[in-house]
Amino acid sequence: MSAQATEEKSKLDSLKWLVAFGLLIAGIVGFDYYAEQAMYIRALIVIVGLVAAIAVVMTTAKGKALWQFIKESRTELRKVIWPSSNETVRTTIAVLVMIIILGLFLWGFDSLINTWVITPIIG
Repeated sequence: MSAQATEEKSKLDSLKWLVAFGLLIAGIVGFDYYAEQAMYIRALIVIVGLVAAIAVVMTTAKGKALWQFIKESRTELRKVIWPSSNETVRTTIAVLVMIIILGLFLWGFDSLINTWVITPIIG
């Protein structure tokens, strides 16, 4: 991870976490408090509380480190060479064939154990 993501913890980070937790709880309490309102309004209250809590958390040192990680992950994702459609189909068919072969093998092995080991013991 980059040096920016390892910056020192602010003295206000603990307070920010408490505020974020309070906003989240306020959204949940608001959902229950406005029980007579339509469901979409109640859901909107929870979503607003959640978004506000995330916004506060993103101002903390851990939030900034998370954002830096997300940006670096997107950069790495752009470097990935994705398989072509033809390669994907061939690989999928190979996996399905192997699953069928392994399934038949395990079914046969289970049948043999059942016939030669379990049945003579149980009767």
